[in-house]
Amino acid sequence: MTTEIKVKQCLKKFGFEKFRSDIQEKAILSIINGKRDVFISFPTGAGKSLCYQFPAVYKEDGLSLVISPLLALIQDQVKALNDKHIVARTLNSTLSQQEKKIVLGDLMQRQPTTRLLYITPELAATQSFLSIIKKVHQRELINYLIIDEAHCVSQWGHDYRPDYLKLGTLHDELNNVPCIALTATASQQVIDDIYSSLHLKQPILEFKSSVIRPNLFYDVQFKELLDDPFIHKLSGIIYCRTRDTCSDLADKLTQTGQFGSVKAYHAGFTNEKRTQIQNEWMNGITSIICATISFGMGIDKADVRFVVHWDLSKSISGYYQESGRAGRDGKRSNCRMYYSARERDTQLFLINQEINDKRISDEQKTSMLNGFNALVQYCEEAKCRHLVICNYFGDMLIKPCETMCDVCTQRELVATSLQNLKKKKIDETNNRRSTNRIMYRNEGSEEQYEGGRVANRRDEREYRNTDDDFRRDDLVETA
Repeated sequence: MTTEIKVKQCLKKFGFEKFRSDIQEKAILSIINGKRDVFISFPTGAGKSLCYQFPAVYKEDGLSLVISPLLALIQDQVKALNDKHIVARTLNSTLSQQEKKIVLGDLMQRQPTTRLLYITPELAATQSFLSIIKKVHQRELINYLIIDEAHCVSQWGHDYRPDYLKLGTLHDELNNVPCIALTATASQQVIDDIYSSLHLKQPILEFKSSVIRPNLFYDVQFKELLDDPFIHKLSGIIYCRTRDTCSDLADKLTQTGQFGSVKAYHAGFTNEKRTQIQNEWMNGITSIICATISFGMGIDKADVRFVVHWDLSKSISGYYQESGRAGRDGKRSNCRMYYSARERDTQLFLINQEINDKRISDEQKTSMLNGFNALVQYCEEAKCRHLVICNYFGDMLIKPCETMCDVCTQRELVATSLQNLKKKKIDETNNRRSTNRIMYRNEGSEEQYEGGRVANRRDEREYRNTDDDFRRDDLVETA
């Protein structure tokens, strides 16, 4: 069988007749025909997942190990692959002992049926898993080590995860196994960190496409200048900073009677309730979902027409990733930021609290502040929104979009709004001090972000559902 025929047959397994783009095709063919480490940076909706899933299925023998930060994302991808009759499995702390035994038993077979094994970085760091995967590797059954959301390895990234730093050791253990690192958001500093921390071997195959999403219309609305911000028609996802805001906004939008079914979604609900709300939204029963920022990370819904940020993100990288959940089907979609000086000062206060409370590196502190300041500039300057985002990620060749942001289509109106916003501002220094005093006196630092720092960690864990508590004995007992 020729390579061309085999490639077409493999594409059909995923339900495609052809590759999405030339760069996707080039990346995939380079991977299946080579043995080098690979770095891929594609924006959301550009077919990044196929770049590792295709090679994993194309190989007739052995399996590929996939590291992914979210159990929700893992579970969705495993289900999607299984629905295509591709054997994908996961090992994680939510499985019963019997379920783990089935997965581990398959790994110990002379020829495992598993093609892709998804795990979290927390599990990858345990000695029990390392001992098992090394046995599989000794039989030359591991084709690829795949690191999804690779920006999590970098302290310069917006979503730093310490356990990702240990994946370089895993790569060393799996010597001669090509590593494929993928991300949708990476500045050059982050890319350098990825190469170093994951111990990628030169020469590295590098495939990067522009971060621009030409089907997304970006705009910024200033809350201070809106008489009634709830009259703006929205659809899709609305991101809020706190649980209370999610619930309040969902109630207010419902009361207008203009938006159909609007539901809040946050970690204050039970797993069953969240699953019900998510399924209703996925199936079109609920048109709008008001959620904290972790929602959507593990959800594959192509027809999200709007992503709105009712509150400010923590960084421009985070905003790009969150807003990028719109329009994955390539159709025109809208991304709106509702911006206010008070929210800016609140978010800056929270970032400074996080910097002061955490034992984090100077590099990460600098990254957090730079990322937030870049987002403020995005909102407070009359520059093409796409151009600002692309330039931040080092894509300097992009020209103004002309038709897909408020600045390019309504430059005079945006400039006037910015002037009016500045007129409404009190002296920024006094305002910031006043805001901070109010926070300390009335709200308390424990109640700032998702019910306080402790509650925020709990909420983040609920969403991420990482394997921090994956006991060493969980695998030893079933192996």
